[in-house]
Amino acid sequence: MPLLVLDPGHGGRDPGACGRNLKEKDVTLRVCLFLRDALERNGFRVLLTRDKDTERVPGVAAGVDLKARAMLANTNGADLYISWHCDASNKPDVNGAAVWIHPSQQDKPAYHKAELIAERLTESSGQKNRGVYYGDYQVLRDTMMDAVLIEGGFITNPAEESLLGSGLFLYKQAEGVAQALCRIYGIPYVEGDASAVPKLERAVEEVKIKVSGLDQERQGRLIDGKTYVPVRDLAELFGCAVTWDGQTQTVTLTRGRGTGHERAGA
Repeated sequence: MPLLVLDPGHGGRDPGACGRNLKEKDVTLRVCLFLRDALERNGFRVLLTRDKDTERVPGVAAGVDLKARAMLANTNGADLYISWHCDASNKPDVNGAAVWIHPSQQDKPAYHKAELIAERLTESSGQKNRGVYYGDYQVLRDTMMDAVLIEGGFITNPAEESLLGSGLFLYKQAEGVAQALCRIYGIPYVEGDASAVPKLERAVEEVKIKVSGLDQERQGRLIDGKTYVPVRDLAELFGCAVTWDGQTQTVTLTRGRGTGHERAGA
C-alpha cells in the first residue's frame, strides 16, 4: 500500500499564521490527525512529521526543521508528501482553499493530484476552490517524491476561522482529501463516521463584558463558534449570590437579599 507523509505545518514555538482566536499550528495538527485516521481506515501507510505541538526538530532554525520534515519522507521512500497549512491575508474577506506544488511540477502528475485534492476538499467542506498554485516552498523543493502543500482556508477571514475551529468541518476537509487520494491510488474509499467526531475547544481568551457602561474582563471559552462565560463570573458582576442544586441541575442567582432570583439550567 502507498506510504504517505503528512506534515502539519508549524508547531511548538512557531505558531504560524494567527487569527483572532486560532493559531495555524493547532488547526493543521487537528486536521492532519483526522486525515491520518481516514487514510489508515482506507489501508494507507501513514507517517506524521509531528503528532503534537512541537517542531520536527525542536530548537533548530526554521530551515533546518523544514529540511528534517522532507528528509523523513525521503528516507522512508514515501509515495506522496502532504503539507497542510492555513492561509492569511491583509484583506479579511479573502477566503477559500488551495493546493500548491513546486513550479517544476507544472503539467506533471503532481499537478493533477493537487487539482483533484483541491476539488474534493472543497466539495466536502463547502469552501471556495481557489485551485492550484505554484510556489518554491522548501518542503516542496526538498522532497524527492510528488509533494503538495494544502492551504485549508484563511485564518484571517472571521467566517472561515470560525469554521476552522469546528471539529466537524476539519473532519469534512480531511475526508475530502482522503477521497481524492483513494481515487489517485485506485483504492475504494471507505466512509467514516461523522457522528463520532468530538467537538473541539478553542483556546481560552479574554471576553469583554460591559456592565453599566464599564468594561469588565472575564475569561471566556469559544467552543464551535459560541462564547461561554462562567455563570459565577457574571453573577459577581451583577452582585448576585450563586447556589447550585444538584438534584434539579439548576443554578440559582439571587440578587440583593433574596428579593428575586433568576434560574438557568446548567
